[in-house]
Amino acid sequence: MIVYLLRRALGIVIVLLLCAFFSFGLVSLAPGDFYTPLLLTGIDADSLEALRVMRGVDKPWVVQFWIWLEGVITRGDFGVSFSPFNSRPASEILFGEGSGIGWTLIITGSSMILAWLVGIPVAILSALRRRTWADTLIAGITYLGISIPGYILGWCFLWFIYRFVNPLLFGSGTWGLLDLAYQRTPFSFAKLLNYLWHLWPAWIIVGAPMFAMIVRNLRSTLLDTFSAHYLATARAKGLSELRTILKHALPNALNPLVSMFGIMLPTLLAGSIIATQVLGLPTFGRVFLTAMQRQDQHVLTGAFLLYCIFLLIGNVIADVSLAAIDPRIRHE
Repeated sequence: MIVYLLRRALGIVIVLLLCAFFSFGLVSLAPGDFYTPLLLTGIDADSLEALRVMRGVDKPWVVQFWIWLEGVITRGDFGVSFSPFNSRPASEILFGEGSGIGWTLIITGSSMILAWLVGIPVAILSALRRRTWADTLIAGITYLGISIPGYILGWCFLWFIYRFVNPLLFGSGTWGLLDLAYQRTPFSFAKLLNYLWHLWPAWIIVGAPMFAMIVRNLRSTLLDTFSAHYLATARAKGLSELRTILKHALPNALNPLVSMFGIMLPTLLAGSIIATQVLGLPTFGRVFLTAMQRQDQHVLTGAFLLYCIFLLIGNVIADVSLAAIDPRIRHE
């Protein structure tokens, strides 16, 4: 297992380098650069070229990438934001107090936990009630969770708030994390409840696709295991149907689902970015989208790396968890 983890760590480093290279190149190859919109302000060509030379944007993008990568490896320096109004180190924007990484981890992590906690029993119920009204209802809900885009769910939620709760919330254009009455107040149980009230739509937007994938895949796998010989043996020993499923069928049915854990993570990331835009939540997606719109090279490449790290760690966790729950799987 140790050798396996070391190999995975080396692979992660190589993948991160490739992700940094391609993300830096894609942003550089886009039409224009960070300073191109300044042409609309009437800036003269010499001043614009001076800005590009000062930031090194005039160099070939491969040279820019090498300078940036050398700073990251040798000094942990992710460069400086190009914005003249926010010319801070990119690391401060990416990891600072206002970056939203903490809330991103809270929202995505809690959405993932809720999707698994709710999805597993719902999948078991659907498999046990196959071809009944309950199974049909669950199938319809999961199909909606897979097919409806997150931003549609977000706007449906805002319409619901506008129509049935408080039109002023929708009219202000924000949903946020707290009501105005609780901002800048000491933490209390009422404030915690208000946090939860503001987070539940994000849980639905972010977690709905993962919940649907869990239910659909686990239901299918459970139905395949119901005809296995070891379940017939367990029933012959006098075990109840529920205990047979929980003790014998479920652990084997979870194997392919755990292996898909890393594939499910991009849905969480995409959902968190969408929730940021629609609900006005202070997550890391706001930093990512702002850097993308402005073509802020250093900040955007650092954001891509953070997302890649998140996905790679998720894949490693999936592999290790699969080896832990299934004694037949061993990594030499």
